Amino acid sequence: MQADPLILPIRYTAHCADGVRIACFRFANPGGVPVIVVHGTFSSHEGCTGLARRLADDGFDVWAMDWRGRGGSEMPDTPFDFDTIAKMDIPAVLDLVQTETRERSAFFVTHSDGGLIVGMWAARNPELANASIRGLVTMAAQAHLAAERPEHRQRVAEMTAYLETIDVIPPRQLGVGSEPESALLMRQWCRWNLDGKFLGSDGFDYLPALKALNFPLLCLIAGGDHFIAPRAGCESFANAFGSPDRSIHFCSLEQGFAEDYEHGRILASTPAREEIWPLVADWVSQRVKTA
Repeated sequence: MQADPLILPIRYTAHCADGVRIACFRFANPGGVPVIVVHGTFSSHEGCTGLARRLADDGFDVWAMDWRGRGGSEMPDTPFDFDTIAKMDIPAVLDLVQTETRERSAFFVTHSDGGLIVGMWAARNPELANASIRGLVTMAAQAHLAAERPEHRQRVAEMTAYLETIDVIPPRQLGVGSEPESALLMRQWCRWNLDGKFLGSDGFDYLPALKALNFPLLCLIAGGDHFIAPRAGCESFANAFGSPDRSIHFCSLEQGFAEDYEHGRILASTPAREEIWPLVADWVSQRVKTA
C-alpha cells in the first residue's frame, strides 16, 4: 500500500504593525479548518513540525509560526518581551490566516509560552478573541508559579542576575533550546515567577482579564515538569479562563499516560506522537463537529 504523500509546508510572511516580518509555514489543506501552531521560548516552528503534520494529516489547514527573532522571522532592531509578541506577532499571523483562508476564526495549538502569548493577546482583546479563536490548546503553559519551591526560587533569582548582563541569550546557554532568546523577555518571565504575579510591562493584570474569554480550552500538563511549568501554575492559568468548555489533563503515569511527561517531551517524543498528538487532534475535531 502506497503511503500518503508528505505535505510540504509553504512559507508565508505576516507583517506586524511595527514593521517586523513574521514567517508562517502552511501545511496546506485548502478548505480545512485553520489551526495556528505556536511554539515556546528558545524554539521555532521546527519544534512543532511533527504535531503540525499530524494535524494536517487529519485534514486541518495548519499554520506554524515563528516568533520574531527566531526561525525564519525577522529580528527587530529594538528589545522585545512577551507583551510585544502578544501585541504584534499574534494579530499579524491571525490576520494573515484569515486573509488567506477567508475564515474568520481559527484554532490555536500551543506549547509552553506560546500559550501565554495567545492568552495575553486575547485577554487584552476579549471581544475580538472570542470571535476569532475557535479553541485553544495549551501544553505545559504557566506564567507565575515556577519559583514556589526554595530551590527553584534560587534558580530563578540566579537566572535573573545573569540576564541583567546580556541582551540576547545564545542557544542552549541555559541548557535548553535551539534558538536565541530575548533576555528582556526572559527577565519578564523571571519577574512573574519571583513575584507570583502575571503582569504586563504596563502593569496589566492578565489572570483576571482571562475571565472574559469563552472559547473552548484544552490544557495539557506535563506530569514530570516540576519547574518550568509545574502543575499548580498550569492549573491556575487554565482555570482563569471563563471558558465553559474547559478540559484539563495531567499527563502522567498515574493518570494512565505512557510516562510522566517532561516539558519538551509532551510536544515532541515517541510517546507524545502516539497519545498526545491524537488527543489534541481528536479534541479539535470534536469542537469542529459541535460548532
